[in-house]
Amino acid sequence: MYTKSQPPAGLPICVTVTLALGVLRMARHQAIVKKLPAVETLGSTTVICSDKTGTLTQNEMTARSVYTLAFPSISFGLTGVGYDVSGVGVGTRKKNGGFLFRSASTERLEDDESDGRRVQRVTESSMEFKAISALFATASICNNASINNNHNNNNNNKHNNANNDNGEKSTMAMGQPTEIALLVGSAKASVPDPRPIYHRLQEIPFSSDRKRMEVRARPVGGAHTCAAFALAARRLPPSGDSNYPISPDGSLYFVKGMPESILGECRTHTAADGSAVPLTEVGKARALSQTRRMAACGLRVLAVAYGPSLECLTFAGIVGMEDPPREGVPESVAQLEKSGVKVLMVTGDSKETAVAIARRCGILEGSHSTSSDQEGDWTTFRRTSLLPEDSSEEEYLDLNSFHPVPHNPLDDVEYGAEFALSGSQLDAIGAHNLPDSIVGVKVFYRVAPRHKLALVRALQQRGEIVAMTGDGVNDATALKAADIGVAMGKGGTDVAKEAADVVLADDNFTTITNAVAEGKGIFFNIRNFLAFQLSTSFAALAMESVATVFGLPSPLNAMQILWINIIMDGPPAQSLGVEPVDAAVLKEPPRKTSDPIVTRALLTRAVSSAALIMFLTLTVFSHELDDGHVTRRDTTMTFMTFVNCDLFNAYACRSSDRCFYEISPFSNPSFLWAMGFSVVGQFAVIYFPPLQAVFQTESLSLSDLLLIVCLSSSVLFLDTVRKKFLQQYCSDSWKGSILRKLRKKKRGVYKNSKKRDGKATGSSGRRKHCSSKSGKTP
Repeated sequence: MYTKSQPPAGLPICVTVTLALGVLRMARHQAIVKKLPAVETLGSTTVICSDKTGTLTQNEMTARSVYTLAFPSISFGLTGVGYDVSGVGVGTRKKNGGFLFRSASTERLEDDESDGRRVQRVTESSMEFKAISALFATASICNNASINNNHNNNNNNKHNNANNDNGEKSTMAMGQPTEIALLVGSAKASVPDPRPIYHRLQEIPFSSDRKRMEVRARPVGGAHTCAAFALAARRLPPSGDSNYPISPDGSLYFVKGMPESILGECRTHTAADGSAVPLTEVGKARALSQTRRMAACGLRVLAVAYGPSLECLTFAGIVGMEDPPREGVPESVAQLEKSGVKVLMVTGDSKETAVAIARRCGILEGSHSTSSDQEGDWTTFRRTSLLPEDSSEEEYLDLNSFHPVPHNPLDDVEYGAEFALSGSQLDAIGAHNLPDSIVGVKVFYRVAPRHKLALVRALQQRGEIVAMTGDGVNDATALKAADIGVAMGKGGTDVAKEAADVVLADDNFTTITNAVAEGKGIFFNIRNFLAFQLSTSFAALAMESVATVFGLPSPLNAMQILWINIIMDGPPAQSLGVEPVDAAVLKEPPRKTSDPIVTRALLTRAVSSAALIMFLTLTVFSHELDDGHVTRRDTTMTFMTFVNCDLFNAYACRSSDRCFYEISPFSNPSFLWAMGFSVVGQFAVIYFPPLQAVFQTESLSLSDLLLIVCLSSSVLFLDTVRKKFLQQYCSDSWKGSILRKLRKKKRGVYKNSKKRDGKATGSSGRRKHCSSKSGKTP
């Protein structure tokens, strides 16, 4: 029995098997774990820094809104969903098709509602077409995606929209979703793809630092497809301007990117006839205002421009693309927040877009007190279906129905300092001040990969366990530095996948939530396994010790002790490691990495169970030991009592806070098979003659078995008393429930204080913002 005092021999096996099976379960939920320790570390994660595009959102862009300074009082929109461009823009009624339409300003709409038509389709004969064609032709030339119409019989590309079985043409799209959306928008606007007749001379790819992409190209035949391009190529320099760039070979630069960056390089903008007119400060302000308006609706906004030089561009317009949140993301974020895991958004998009998507995902829900209950909330928009009579009933984004609340500069100061920070603001804050400056910040916008690394280090300095997502080559350092690096399986680079600990096969945020729950469940299962092993070990050791102290013979022989050891380390014990994750486990707060796996509550459960098992076993043994001589019946009754108590104890150890009658007996098939194997093996040891000779046992009557079952089932009664009336001493989750209540109460007090002291909070936010920009500690 000396080996019984050593650490449980089955512990390394159980931990390895439990982690390995956890990896398999995560793989079935689209989370590929590369390192076994990462499974358990997920359960202690306190902060998840997630990318927006493709992780929180669907990464399926749809161009929804268009704006050009040639018609500043008109809003343009696009109908249709998906990437199917077969027959779009020519008046068809295809479900997935679409077209370009125009709607006047709000005042104009109110005058035109009498005839029931609020929008008007834009065709090639419309006066707006020249300006629109310049915009979409630029977006198509500065583009590396491709769209092909194919028959739907042999292709399953991820951007393939072939859904019918009638042999109709469908669309296969390849490339970045943003660029695909621009090509689809061009097709809906009836602007043909000009790239086949252009020769690309130079390309400067998009980068996270520059936030733009440039392409230099010239027409193969010498003639431009768009009137605006032809005018730009042969434009004469102003008198007296010797530095004005010209294009001797007819080539032009085509640029798309962040509106603020593009507008800064533009001198002119496209007019209604395709000519270029000077871009004034008023025009820039209008374009930026419309950019913020689209972004506040949750759209990703890109500006496009063209010109003979990168220093002399003509602003063509802006396009707003919709990328809605993935299904189930708001629920997953809410679950994580309730369990004490903070979710932060890290994106390269603008502040307005990031904030709008963060609110729709629930990341900022309840964090910022705005006038959301008032009409015209700045983060909401409405959809309308008042389309022309010859159109299908499809949804489109009506920006004219969007009315922001009156702008207050103090709101931007407070919001930027308290809940959202940009990459430039992170650069302005010193590294030693960054951990304190990001407290309470939920959204980081216009960030570069280097900012991700700075965020990871700052959060770790605050004692957080950080999970960081990434997909690019430059994200590898941040993924390596994070406690859990999460790479994207579909859109991620090989470098990012190699540096990460976990790879999401479906690029879905809800997969991270499932992985966190699995990590918590694995740790709880290992604790339950230890509770069972320690109680069995303590009971066996105490039983032999008490018998020795009181001068009694050994209740069990060596073979019977070996059989108990097999049960303790065998199938019943191992099956506890694969217990399904309880729904309540996710609500538990993240554990600290310094927390011991063997807690006082676990030892209390183990010792109390061991004491009862020892008492029942010795009671039966002393009752059977009448004449002072140990017989086969004496050891068999004692042996059977101990094993039955052990099996009932294994069932009780399946959960640390739920009673035996609250646990479904069929939720863990592995445990049922293990219990069945143990019961059959125990009966074989008692009733099979060859094994009787080996284990020194004899057959027992039915009344003996009923007596043993009645006595050993009292283990379940003890377990119920502990979980119902002694939770503060015997349950590890009791502290977690108290912490959740305190956190909820604190959150409620915080919300009330925000409502009472809104103005004071705004002024303090301004002071905090100013101090952060100066590099001082807030």
